[in-house]
Amino acid sequence: MTLTQRLFAAKLGVSLPCLNQIYNNHRPVSAAVVLGLAREFGLDVTELTVGEGERLVSDMRKALADPVFTGAPPLADLRLAASNAPALARAFLDLHRAYRQSHERLASLNEALGRDDAALRASPWDEVRDFFHYCDNYVDAVDRAADHLARSADPEKDPLIAAAAVLERRGVGV
Repeated sequence: MTLTQRLFAAKLGVSLPCLNQIYNNHRPVSAAVVLGLAREFGLDVTELTVGEGERLVSDMRKALADPVFTGAPPLADLRLAASNAPALARAFLDLHRAYRQSHERLASLNEALGRDDAALRASPWDEVRDFFHYCDNYVDAVDRAADHLARSADPEKDPLIAAAAVLERRGVGV
């Protein structure tokens, strides 16, 4: 007998969307569903219980399998984190979940814009920031032009007024 998701959901007394959310780990398994599993399939409910610590370890292992991480810490370290700092472990999982959601939204936006390689290119803001960072915020040509502008201004005037006058003579409104 083939058990479709629709039939499986009916046997458990839940809707198909609810079962799908449970299956995709977007919804917790309720006590009613656990009892339905036990009733329909003769499962021992005690075999289904896993401690919070082991659940955290399992979730952290899944998160650390993400290619964004270069390597996972040893299982013993994950167990220590789950047992000694569960709030930190949950915060890490929340952060990773937020990262994945943002990454997926960005990928969707890039796809909608037809930019297949957008993730590989730096944004204009990043490029400008990096440019000034790598030249230590000094651009010789700009510095020389500023010196030339300062020398061409009337030294008796306020420097800001003098600079504005020079720019206006060159067609730049201030």
